[in-house]
Amino acid sequence: MLEKQGVLAPKTVHNMWKVLRLIMGESFTNVRVKLPSIPEEEQRFFTPEEVKLIIDGSEGQYKVLFALQFATGMRFGEAAGLHVEDLDFKESVIRIRRSTFVHQEVTTKTKAGFREIDVDPKMMKMVKDYLGSRQSGRVFESRNGTPLVNGNVNRYVLKPLCKKLEIPIGTTHAFRHGRVSLLQQNSVPGDLIKNGLATLRSERRASTAISLQHSGRKWQQAGLNKG
Repeated sequence: MLEKQGVLAPKTVHNMWKVLRLIMGESFTNVRVKLPSIPEEEQRFFTPEEVKLIIDGSEGQYKVLFALQFATGMRFGEAAGLHVEDLDFKESVIRIRRSTFVHQEVTTKTKAGFREIDVDPKMMKMVKDYLGSRQSGRVFESRNGTPLVNGNVNRYVLKPLCKKLEIPIGTTHAFRHGRVSLLQQNSVPGDLIKNGLATLRSERRASTAISLQHSGRKWQQAGLNKG
């Protein structure tokens, strides 16, 4: 049947695998398969200048969501799965304890995804100002109180905004790739970049110090150090 329909795009295969993992639940948590690589041309990333335009043009929770994704490099599902209780404003730390897929909370993509991220204090202040007096619940959610859905945010918020701003269309994953690109441009070693995106906090303090040192000025250009 698949042969008659033609070859599936790498991104489609990745999405199908996510659905299968969701259906199978915990029994598939430790199952590893070799998925096709997504071609570089499919991996759109936002530049700091584009991020500034996007954040300035966004409203409500999306302004904070997009800023946080670029500032930390976290996946959309991880950001959508954040609870207020996962945020430590005193230590400027965000604890990644879960992810989301469609309207459900699930485990993180990998074991390494279960981690703590050191975040720039000014970015944390932006989140705190957005939350106001809220002490519990999801940081970001739909009008119905369910987790945000990546496809819906791309389709109804981010892509239309890109068109309005007259910049090449990108998805929420372009914030993560943009973060990686920014660190690479500032000569941060590859292993430290990897550690900064998907390892435990204790293993990435050096990465944090270097990334903040190198990218501080560009964070300001991208509007990420606004209170």
